[in-house]
Amino acid sequence: MQDDDAPDPEIARALDAWAPLAPPAGFADRVVAARSAVAPELPRPRWRVRLIGGIALAGAAAGVAVLALPPRHRAASDTVIAARRTTIELGGRGTAVAEPDTEVVWRVADDGAADITQRTGNVFYRVERGGPFVVHTPAGDVRVTGTCFRVEVQAMTPNKKLVIAGLAGAAIASTVLVTVYEGRVIAETGAARTELAAGSQATLHDRGQVIVDGAVVGSAADVARATREQLVVRAQAQQAELVRLRARVAQLEGSVGPDGQPKDVPEPGRVWHDPSPEKLAEWVATCHVRTDEPALDRFTPSTKPDVERGITAGELGDYNAAMTEIQKRWKELTRSLYLEVTGDTVGADTLSNVAMRREIEEKSPRSEMNVVLQRISQERAGLAAPPADLSKTSALERLIRAYVQLGDQSEAALAKRLGAQRAHEIRGQGWGARYEMGGCPEPAGEH
Repeated sequence: MQDDDAPDPEIARALDAWAPLAPPAGFADRVVAARSAVAPELPRPRWRVRLIGGIALAGAAAGVAVLALPPRHRAASDTVIAARRTTIELGGRGTAVAEPDTEVVWRVADDGAADITQRTGNVFYRVERGGPFVVHTPAGDVRVTGTCFRVEVQAMTPNKKLVIAGLAGAAIASTVLVTVYEGRVIAETGAARTELAAGSQATLHDRGQVIVDGAVVGSAADVARATREQLVVRAQAQQAELVRLRARVAQLEGSVGPDGQPKDVPEPGRVWHDPSPEKLAEWVATCHVRTDEPALDRFTPSTKPDVERGITAGELGDYNAAMTEIQKRWKELTRSLYLEVTGDTVGADTLSNVAMRREIEEKSPRSEMNVVLQRISQERAGLAAPPADLSKTSALERLIRAYVQLGDQSEAALAKRLGAQRAHEIRGQGWGARYEMGGCPEPAGEH
C-alpha cells in the first residue's frame, strides 16, 4: 500500500469518535404506514448469463416462485444484534441470515408489510411473495416482493485522496453493497433509483449515488450539486468503466476471453472443448480454463426432437434420461457443499442451484477462485497432478472442479445409452452453455 492511501490520523480519530444517530421515535411505525400499499408488479425479465467471480453461471432473472402468504399475519417485531451467524425468522414474510457484527431492527404488520432497518453488517434475505418488504440502510432503501438478495453495509476507509477530491464527508459515512441472487429488487437513494435483476450488484452511497457495474446512476440535481473535483472523479470512473464494458462487448462477441486473451475458435481437426496440448500449455500463463455443459440449471426433459443437435425422436428418451441423471447428481453435490459451508438447511431446501453456488462463493476467500483456476489450468497442461484426496480441498474448489467436468460427464452418461460415437456427435462443438474462465492469483504484496 502506498503512503497516499494510508488513513489520515485526523480522520481516523474523527471516525473513532463518531457514532451513527438512532432513528427518531416512531420512525418504523410511520414508514410501515406509508408503505402499506402493495407494490406493483414489475415487467417480466429475460434469462441472463453472467460471469460471477470467474465462473460463468446461467441464472434466471425471472421472479422466483415462492409460497403465497396467508391472508392475515400476526404483527411481530424485534431487534437483533448478531454476535455470530444468526438466522432470523421475519414474521412469516421471510428469513434473514445475519453475519457477525450485524444490527437489524424489523417489524411485520398484520397485513404482511415488512419494514427492516439494517444499520450495520452483512445479511442474506430470502423473502416470500406478498406485500411491501423494505430494507432501510444508512445509504438508501432496498424494496422487494419475493426474491433472494444480500445487503452488506460497509464503512468507507478514509484516505488523503478522498480529502483532496472533496469527498471527506463520504469518508465517515457508509456504502451499501446489494447483490441479487433470484428475482428482482429496487435500490434507491434520495437521488437515484434502479431495478436490479438476478446476478446484478449495486453500490449505494449515502451522498445519493447508486453505482451499477461501475456506472453511476444519479439524477440531474445530484450532478448539479457536485463539485468540480467530484465530477472529475466521477468522469474518470465512468471512463474506466467504458473501457471495461468495451472489453466485455469484445468478449461477448467472441473476439477475446475473460482474461483479455484472444478467444480461439476450434483448432483445425479438434472440437472446441478439446484444445491441443500446445494450447493448454499456452493458457497456463493466464490460468485459462475452457468448459461447457448442457445448461443443466435450466434443463427440463424435452418432448420434441432437437433438430439443431440432430437428436431424433427415438433418441429423445435416452437423452432426457442422461441429462436428468447428471442434473440430479449436480444438484445433490451443490446442496451438500452449501450445507457444509452455511449449515442452512432451510436454504438448502428452498434456494435454487444458482443461489446456493453464489452463496458458497460469497463465503469463500476472494482470491480462491483464481487459485483454483490456476491449479486446473496447470493440471490440464500436464504440469501438475490433481489432488489425491479431494475431501481435503475447500468446498469452493470441489464445486469448481465438479463444474468444469459437467461437459464430459454429460457425454459419458449419454454414451452409456447411445454409444460413445453418437454421444460425441450430439455434443458436437460443445454443449449449449460454453464458457471461458481465467485470471491468475495476484502475486504476494500486490493486493
